[in-house]
Amino acid sequence: MSSCDFHLRSHPDKLLFRHLSNVGNKSISTSKEKSLSLEKFGIDENTFSKMTYLIGVCHDFGKGTGYFQRYLLETNPSIQRSLKNKKEYHHGLISAIFTYYILKKYVDSLNDKNILEYIPIIGYLIVKRHHGNLKDAEDEILELDEDTLEIIDLQIRSLDTGELKTIYETLFDGYNISFDMDTFCNEHRSITDEILKNRRKFIKLLKKEQFTGYYLITLTLYSILINSDKVDASSIDVSSDIEISPELVDKYKVEKGFQNNEGIMNKVRNEIYEEVTESIEKLDLNKKIYSISVPTGSGKTLTSLSFALKLKARLREEKRIKAKIIYSLPFLSIIDQNYDVFEDVFKTVEIANPSEEVLLKHHHLADIFYRTQDDEEFEGLKGLFLIEGWNAEIVVTTFVQFFHTIVSNKNRSLRKFHTIANSIVILDEIQSIPHKYWLLLKQIISGFAEYFNTYFIFVTATQPLIFDPEKGEIVELVKNKDTYFREFDRVKLEINLNQMGMDHFKEIIESEVKKNPEKDFLFVLNTVKSSLEVFNHLKNLKLENSDYYYLSTNIIPKERLKKIKMIKEKSEKRKIIVSTQLIEAGVDIDVDIVYRDFATIDSINQVSGRCNRNSSKSSRGQVNIVVLKDERKEFHRYIYSSFLIDKTKEVLKEFPSEIYEKDLLFLNNNYFRKVKDTSSEDESKELLSYINELKFKMLTSDFRLIDDKAGYEKIDVFVENDKEATEIWKEYLVMKSLKNPLDRKEKFLSIRKQFNEYIISVPKKDFSCEELEDLNIGYIPFEQIKHYYDPETGFVFELKSTMMCD
Repeated sequence: MSSCDFHLRSHPDKLLFRHLSNVGNKSISTSKEKSLSLEKFGIDENTFSKMTYLIGVCHDFGKGTGYFQRYLLETNPSIQRSLKNKKEYHHGLISAIFTYYILKKYVDSLNDKNILEYIPIIGYLIVKRHHGNLKDAEDEILELDEDTLEIIDLQIRSLDTGELKTIYETLFDGYNISFDMDTFCNEHRSITDEILKNRRKFIKLLKKEQFTGYYLITLTLYSILINSDKVDASSIDVSSDIEISPELVDKYKVEKGFQNNEGIMNKVRNEIYEEVTESIEKLDLNKKIYSISVPTGSGKTLTSLSFALKLKARLREEKRIKAKIIYSLPFLSIIDQNYDVFEDVFKTVEIANPSEEVLLKHHHLADIFYRTQDDEEFEGLKGLFLIEGWNAEIVVTTFVQFFHTIVSNKNRSLRKFHTIANSIVILDEIQSIPHKYWLLLKQIISGFAEYFNTYFIFVTATQPLIFDPEKGEIVELVKNKDTYFREFDRVKLEINLNQMGMDHFKEIIESEVKKNPEKDFLFVLNTVKSSLEVFNHLKNLKLENSDYYYLSTNIIPKERLKKIKMIKEKSEKRKIIVSTQLIEAGVDIDVDIVYRDFATIDSINQVSGRCNRNSSKSSRGQVNIVVLKDERKEFHRYIYSSFLIDKTKEVLKEFPSEIYEKDLLFLNNNYFRKVKDTSSEDESKELLSYINELKFKMLTSDFRLIDDKAGYEKIDVFVENDKEATEIWKEYLVMKSLKNPLDRKEKFLSIRKQFNEYIISVPKKDFSCEELEDLNIGYIPFEQIKHYYDPETGFVFELKSTMMCD
């Protein structure tokens, strides 16, 4: 039988044979692009590639049943929906059993089959869930109960064995697999018995060994499968081999140089840049975890990009590794800022209009648009598909996107898991990772480095001890960092640990802003309520020659970004800025005097970086740390863990009340050492046990990179702030009225970026909702906006809003 004689289909417009062949070939080509070190698993690269191929060609075996073919070819949508809900029309489980059977035959044909004994079980797990999210391994196998097996019996009897036999004889050609369709059909019950029997051994092994490698290999095989499957089903595939010059940033520096071309800042920036980038020549490539620990404002964005480009070139030349660069940051407020820097580098030096194949931005406020170097453009679902696959040489994304990919059970997130193998990952502002996850992330990052040849660069002024330099776990690229911290004398910190009420604090800051009419001020508060109280007090002073700015997540993103841009622009008037802690990490503003409600050391250090940032002030900047409280407790207790606050106070008590910038490195190191030595690792250990035992569902339910410290339920609210918002809301209502789910998704993607620019998240208790229709979102209409949303300070908490929402 030739392929033109096949009639079984995988999709309405695609033959099953062609789909299986395409997915198998895409899987093997993806795996062959990777340089992996899987000796500990007893797997060489050739064996790994063959396993990905076999999983790829087996994953949709169950589409060969008469049930599935009837479902696929049914033209009546309501009948098709009813068929979809019947178990005999599903194809995942029977495909998983077949995958186990074939992988077992393949493993048995190898000399070292004992080491690979559990690969068939892993193949079973990932094929069973290739259309959904991964569940706990033990539960997945236990689903093979008698009722389920009776469904499998029905499906086996409905298989088109003649065509499937021909398909797999063709697909297995050259794989030395003694495949017989009749044997599989006749022995499927004994095969499932074997799966159940091996489950006990497998689960026992996982619990005993507590080895993260099983998690990493499972998710890599899963990721390659689901990506290959989706690429073929969508008929969207882009692949390019774009060379980026390792001297790209060097050339840019010659063209533009660092900001502030005079004085100590420029001198230190250049020294750090040269030290880091020149280190690449002598770097031991067997060491894969690095740090760039430098003072705030010392050019780490360009320095880390240049180092990564030079490392990328060296890996390609010496190890034949084609590495993409993943630049990940914790906050949306600085992603666009750093992306714009990267884009400017390309536009200035090499590529006038870099495509998304070269430089890609991925977060929920980014445009849904993807352009190749050949000027092929994709928008909507197709654009999102390429963006979410991280199809680019350089990806700029969020910590949430990155860490909720490496710690996840979600199909959509895990599709890009395999792209992290062989990548160079820059983790900027790494100190924002909660300490309770240090051990967990250390284990996973170490696994990526050891088995998948992934290189990591931790970038921050306040390096946490996720990896301990004293134990040789991380390589510091800035050998002279002590010198650079000592050279800076931009700020003086004054620490007042005595508790202070808001009325007293307002008296102090009122006196200060009046006494220093030429100085720019920044006030950083821990809660929205206290920040609003301070802003309103200062604004009511109506000081001459002063511009007032308020920043918090209470304000829609569109206006927040606009305000940050205005703050950064030069002005004849002095600036008085009041903000919650969102201002801290990476937002490139520069003021004379800072007041900061008490926080952890890393936050104190970050806010100090907003003071006299460019060393351009006539005198040393002043940072004042105070402890504010309400009638119940200190405001910092609402935000930060007591453990971290206590460690901060311990460290600060070892210093005088005045601290200078040269002391910050020692202060930070002392703080993180105390955190490392005395923190509980119980939460990380529990999550690691889930990882090591492949308890995917439990893992994802417990891992939250961003904690909702407030502990109350929130609601997303659309603020119809201007005429553009009115038009976008109309488009949203049109989208919600569409009956076809794909049409709805396509329509929403066309407005998603603009729509999200008007979204704020507020406590549900402060937003009582009138249920009008299934909008799944809160809504403040334009004609009522003055009652519920202030253009300066955002959502009005004093009123209990009654809005249209659901």
